[in-house]
Amino acid sequence: MGALIGRICCGPFHSLSYLLTGDEGKAVLIDAGPPLDDLPRLLDDLNADLELVLITHAHYDHLMNVSKIVKLTGARALAHPADIEMMGKYWLEHLGRPPDMEPLTSSEIVVGDIEIEVLHTPGHTPGSVCYLLKGLKVLFTGDTLFLGGVGRTDLPGGDSEMLRRSLRKIFELEDEVLVLPGHGSETTIGNERKNLKEMLGMQ
Repeated sequence: MGALIGRICCGPFHSLSYLLTGDEGKAVLIDAGPPLDDLPRLLDDLNADLELVLITHAHYDHLMNVSKIVKLTGARALAHPADIEMMGKYWLEHLGRPPDMEPLTSSEIVVGDIEIEVLHTPGHTPGSVCYLLKGLKVLFTGDTLFLGGVGRTDLPGGDSEMLRRSLRKIFELEDEVLVLPGHGSETTIGNERKNLKEMLGMQ
């Protein structure tokens, strides 16, 4: 698999999106927070069609532009059902009508030659997920795991014990797996396992 990974920054909340482009001219976008007015031009330059927008979690800074992107490209937007439910309640109360997204219903996603494993990692939100790019050992963690830190659990839907369980699941991956978070710099599973072993009660 020869997928290219483009990092798109930053928007008002310094959130990150990642554009994955495969050899077959199909593309996947991880999160839709930063301003993406240039996305059609990027796709044209890569001679690629955007097929899916995959949301790591339903906080505003990671999906504020999802409706615009879907309208521009015709892509489908997917998020975990638990976060779609949470988002509906929160957005209607604070932000108006939420964007339309389809529920993730499979642990495996294939778009052309891009193969992604979906890992449900609740804690930051009930429906937080990480996306493992198979073949390249790359994990997109959203706000579950950062360089030297983890996602907040004091926001609506947060749960610190669930987050600890999710991190233990993530840390079953190999040390060399590259972590691309929703904010900040990249890191690795091995590096963050060392950083967080005391928090998780790991040896």
